[in-house]
Amino acid sequence: MTRATLVRMHDTERHRPAIPLVRRAGLALLFAAAGANAASFDCKAAKTPTEKAICGSPRLSALDEKLAQDYERALHALSAAGAAQLKASQRSWLRFATQVCVPGKRPGQGESTAECLETEFGHRIEQLAQAGIRVGPYVFNRIDYYAAARTHEDDTGAHGGFVTDHVAFPQIDAPVTAATTAWNATQRKDDPGPISAGDAADGAAEDDDIDYTLGCVGDRFISMQFDGSEYNHGTPHGNYDHTVHNALLAPAMRKMTASDLFAAGTPWKTRLPLLFWNIYAQDPEADKELASIKEAITESAANPDRWLLTPAGLQISFDAGEAGCYACNPGPITVPWASLEPMLASPEFAACKAPPAAKP
Repeated sequence: MTRATLVRMHDTERHRPAIPLVRRAGLALLFAAAGANAASFDCKAAKTPTEKAICGSPRLSALDEKLAQDYERALHALSAAGAAQLKASQRSWLRFATQVCVPGKRPGQGESTAECLETEFGHRIEQLAQAGIRVGPYVFNRIDYYAAARTHEDDTGAHGGFVTDHVAFPQIDAPVTAATTAWNATQRKDDPGPISAGDAADGAAEDDDIDYTLGCVGDRFISMQFDGSEYNHGTPHGNYDHTVHNALLAPAMRKMTASDLFAAGTPWKTRLPLLFWNIYAQDPEADKELASIKEAITESAANPDRWLLTPAGLQISFDAGEAGCYACNPGPITVPWASLEPMLASPEFAACKAPPAAKP
């Protein structure tokens, strides 16, 4: 019989032979084998919706194999403490995925258990690509916490029939300096813990999500951005916002300022708004007549708290409706480093490192 391949959880030494989570934790969780429709259990005796979905879906088995490989890679790239954090994240995700992908729990969406699991597996694979990765001088871990609660007759939201909460944040693995330890503390988010459909202040069901974008990382700086979204069930659309965290780590951790990025005496305050506007205006679909868009670009371009340093250049993003209306909000706008280099205080910013691209 083929060994299960889904997301093995090492409880002891790192190189101990992997044991399927379903045996280790005693949970009826997702697992599939390397073979097309094989499994670590007898598919003829499959009883639970999850077992039946796995036995009947070659695609789900393939995603399971990929997920298992990526999880193992991340665990081996992390310290013992970092691996423990990732295991806790994995358990949180597994509970969430099995909870929201049970038949009859997604009314009105017409999605099978296998289709739901495929979606959640795909999301988790993307997340694991950010765990145990070296960027510049640091190895980064990704921490995720999930929660979900039934909403009974409510079939709106990201997972019909549920209200959901998800938070994610980066951590430098095995920090060795006071500055990197302080950076970790600054990024850390609380586990949302158990939630209910009435947790919102007005009693309405609300889905909340906080994710992040890791931008440039150098020997003495890190640029990252939290990306938040919320959706009140039954409303036409959700809301979203962005919060940039730019930090210098040497000689001690502190918030990065405009004078750290741009040299004294350079005309960045007048140049940046024009550079960002020109990039935006190059888009054939850009609305160049709406004054609120130009105002939003001008204000964000001049505000260091909105600058995300990326390998491609300096980027600004806009919160929902910030440009005057929900539909006309511009997407992220990036000014290439080549246009900024004459004003930079140090060439290190234009030579920054980025997270490696995820492998297919």
